[in-house]
Parts: sequence; C-alpha cells; structure tokens
Amino acid sequence: MLKNARAVLWVTAAVLLTMLLGSRFYGWERAVTVTAVHAECKPIYNSVTASGSVEAARSYAFSARSDAVVGEVFCGLGETVHAGQALWRLEPAGEVRWTAELLQNAVSVLTGSGESERVVSDAEGGGVLVCAPADCTLLAVPSEGQPAPAGLPYAQAAELGSLRLRVDIAESFVADVQAGQSANITVQATGGRYAGRVQSVAPVARQAVSLTGTAGAVTVSALLSVEGADGALRPGYSATAKIFVDEKPSAVVLPYEAIRQEGESEYVYVIGGDGRAHRRAVQTGYALSSAVEVESGVAAGEAVVTGNPDGLCDGVLVEVSP
Repeated sequence: MLKNARAVLWVTAAVLLTMLLGSRFYGWERAVTVTAVHAECKPIYNSVTASGSVEAARSYAFSARSDAVVGEVFCGLGETVHAGQALWRLEPAGEVRWTAELLQNAVSVLTGSGESERVVSDAEGGGVLVCAPADCTLLAVPSEGQPAPAGLPYAQAAELGSLRLRVDIAESFVADVQAGQSANITVQATGGRYAGRVQSVAPVARQAVSLTGTAGAVTVSALLSVEGADGALRPGYSATAKIFVDEKPSAVVLPYEAIRQEGESEYVYVIGGDGRAHRRAVQTGYALSSAVEVESGVAAGEAVVTGNPDGLCDGVLVEVSP
C-alpha cells in the first residue's frame, strides 16, 4: 500500500516537472485576446460634389427691338400658355430711360433663366401683339404701363416639362467629371432627391471676382439632367449634385482601425486557420467615410485583427473576443 502511494507521488511529481519544463523550454503559449472583422466585398464609388441652381432646359427672355411700353396684359404670373397664345401688347414709346428698377428686373430675368432664347418684338410704327413662342409657363410677367427699353429683357417664360441643373465644379476636380456620369441631386428648398446625369461640361473656366476686385475661385460650369422632376421642383431652386466619377462594383473594404502603418508601408494582421495572427502587406485605395478600400493583400471574408492589443505580433496565437 505504501509502495503504491509512493508510486503515485512519483508519477505526479514527474508530470508536474514535465509541465514546468515544457512551459519553459517548449514555449506553451497564452493566446492574445483580440477583436476582429471580416473583410467585406461591396460596391464603392468616388464622387465630386458641386452646387448650383435648377433651370428650365428651354426658356425664353422677352425684349423689344425699339423702346416700347407694355400695353394690355392678357396672362398672369405662373400661368401655363400655349404656342401662339396672346400674352400682352407692346406700344411704341419715345425714348425710355434705363432705371435701376428696369435693370434689376432684367438681371432677375436673365439669372433665373439660364441660357434663354430671346423673343424680340418690334413695336415701332404701331402696337404689336406678343405671343407665346411655345407651350410654356410664365415666370416673369410685365405690368401694364411698364417701360420696355430696347434690348433689355422684361419678361420670362420656360418649358417646365424638362428641368436641368447647372453647377460650378472646382477646377481641381474638373478632369474627373465627364458627360454621361450619373449623379444624385438634392434640392435645398424641399429636401427632394432626384437622379441625374452629366450632360455637358463647359470647355472654358471662369473666375469669380468680388465687387472689391478680389479674385475668387476658378470653376467650370456643367449641366446635369434631372430625372423624375415633379411639381415641387422649380427653376431657380438651389441644389447640390454628387457626381459619381468612379464606381467599383465589388471592392474589398476594411475599417481604418484594421490598417497599420510602418514608414510608408501598410499592413494588417490576418487570422489564419491555425489561430495565429499573420502579418500581411496590403495596398489601400479609396478612403471612404468609415472604411478604406484594400486593393491587394486581403481577400473578402478573411478575418483581420482590429485595434492594437498588447502582445500582438506576427505568428502569435490569438483568441477573438465575442
């Protein structure tokens, strides 16, 4: 009995000694606790944002060939008229002085209509009936007795069935914008959202200049179609367009906290099937709001360590916390 007890003690001691020696000489490990994510495959895009105003694709600015005065007016503001319908009369007048009010009215007509077609009426030698050039809506209507100096726009109409957005693109982004690119359009006044597409980009740039002569930003004008425009959308409304200049339907992305940097090199720790963290060089692409594109080094679905826990290094055994 005593011999058996001694044998048990010797065996126990041998086991404990083996465990102690194994721990010291064979490197039995304690796993590093980490957090991890799986690399996702998702569509991403790069975009250019530009602001501008809504305008009719086709609009008309009315002016007189010679100095005139508006006679009887047959239509009201906002009224939809048909091609050939009588709008108002123009009567000949002596010399009409250009007042600040008339100039301001002309500026309002021109800035609210984009690139308008001119509708010029000649009242010299007798009154003339001004008619609608097409089916359109009256956006600025003169009042009876209002002077109409020669060449100065005094009224405006537009075909509202087709609207577009004119935006100013910063010169540093113009090279990325091309006709045919899709866009999301947001209207400030209503919060409405519409799909759009770039129709054209101006061949020349322009620089804004303040009243004090200070030079402003250099921009290039672009026109975008507005799809699904409804009655809530009006010419003159301010809007912002997000133009998608580059789209990738299946990009691999990781959160920023998974990407590590050493000098100019970037790398991640990928958790392998052996339960260990393996350092792997990566090449990143587009920077997104909360993630970054990984162009090479990681495949979709692979588990990647996030954060920087103590003891994390290449080849270390890891345990992923729930």
